[in-house]
Amino acid sequence: MLGSFQGRRVAVVGMGKSNRALAKYLLREGALVTCFDRKTAAHLGQAYVELSSLGAKWSLGDRYLDALPSFTWVFLTPGMKKNLPDIERARENGAVVSDEIALFLERCRARVAAVTGSAGKTTTCTLAGMMLRESLPEAPVYVGGNIGEVLIENADSIPDDALVMLELSSFQLELLQQSPPACLVLNVRPNHLDIHDSFEDYVAAKKRIYQFQKAQDWCVLNLDDPLTRDMARECPGNVGFFTLDAGAAQRAFDAGHAVAWLDGEDLRMRAPSRYGLNALDRGGEPVRLAGRKDFLVPGLHNVSNALGAALLSTIMGATACGIGRAIRSFAGVEHRIELVREVGGVTYFNDSIATSPDRTEALLEAVPGPLVLILGGYDKGLPFDGLARAVIARGCAVVTMGKTAVKIEEALRDAARPKKADRSTTGRDMAGVREAGGVAGLDVTRAGSLEEAVSLATAKARPGSSVVLSPACASFDMFADFEERGRLFKEIVRRLA
Repeated sequence: MLGSFQGRRVAVVGMGKSNRALAKYLLREGALVTCFDRKTAAHLGQAYVELSSLGAKWSLGDRYLDALPSFTWVFLTPGMKKNLPDIERARENGAVVSDEIALFLERCRARVAAVTGSAGKTTTCTLAGMMLRESLPEAPVYVGGNIGEVLIENADSIPDDALVMLELSSFQLELLQQSPPACLVLNVRPNHLDIHDSFEDYVAAKKRIYQFQKAQDWCVLNLDDPLTRDMARECPGNVGFFTLDAGAAQRAFDAGHAVAWLDGEDLRMRAPSRYGLNALDRGGEPVRLAGRKDFLVPGLHNVSNALGAALLSTIMGATACGIGRAIRSFAGVEHRIELVREVGGVTYFNDSIATSPDRTEALLEAVPGPLVLILGGYDKGLPFDGLARAVIARGCAVVTMGKTAVKIEEALRDAARPKKADRSTTGRDMAGVREAGGVAGLDVTRAGSLEEAVSLATAKARPGSSVVLSPACASFDMFADFEERGRLFKEIVRRLA
């Protein structure tokens, strides 16, 4: 238990959005807060002025962590390494190292559910919140965590009868010592290996969403993902599944689990009656939620996300009718295969949220027709081999940019190269294959900026095709975040004649 911070010296490290809110919350509680950040006061701007007026002290600049080991209470910003030398020294000196989400879970009196996964968290969390609002119009519903408002400032005022839906990243999970009573794990694929020391550490962080649950709690898992499916063995409470495989759904139900699945063109859900889930209280008989034709957002991955959201929201009290209404009205989330406009028969999509290769692979499955992809950005240490094979198989044209441009081009070159076992392919056969940007078998060009990338992609596109910003990389080499990247892309596209 973190307890009260009245009169205690507290370090808040990294002054991003969530920690600015946390610092204000702690200051108003009477904590003696020192804010740590590599930036200067001038760069922090209004945040520095506001928090100083509330009584915050500061440790800034290149050696900003030097004073950290003297603090007993340390709250870290989500996206920083948690084992830096000064943080380790603070731990050795007896410091409690935590974060804003851990404090929120301790302080919030309302019922909380949380969503995590390597891809699809924001869409699923947003949709689950809509399902609750459509089902329970009288209940206050809060959606936050890694999206929306920072809820820590409202932790003490959120009423007991409210419902809270949190999106939680691996960074927000890795320090937790308490799990929410209902949670959902969408998928687990290599990601954020620039921050986590290994894929194993990344998986371990994800598992903390259910690791501290009680026997009466719920964890919803993706039956189609091998890693999440295997997590069922470790869950302390009840386990529900969602799947695109009707046969797998039947087996899960026969084994005693609640399950949501795709049955042909229909989304269905059922659970053994002993669980007492009101929306499914039909003696274990299947309940139809919606049809695939009801979706406004493209892609089978979004059907999967909706199934997970449906089961999680049902556990929180949603009704089948409310779930169906939410699915039929959900138009997607900004930067996630977002339709920007059509120009001269070419459709432009903003998928800036694709900060890892698997997200761009999902885009390839979701958007039909010829594609011109804009790929590249900050290097998170992830391989591009699988994506390159998918791009080659789909026959996409590509524009690369950013720090990973060369790495992506090398992966494409390797994927396009004829296999040694294929003796039928000769130099003469390859003579007609176009080489652009040094990559055989694919139309690839490198750009120096996003504006140039859009111009080059537009030149490659033909009527009936789509130009998509789906970088498969983070944005930090060229932009503040994926949102800035996506909004600039939209501005550029809207200026096209």
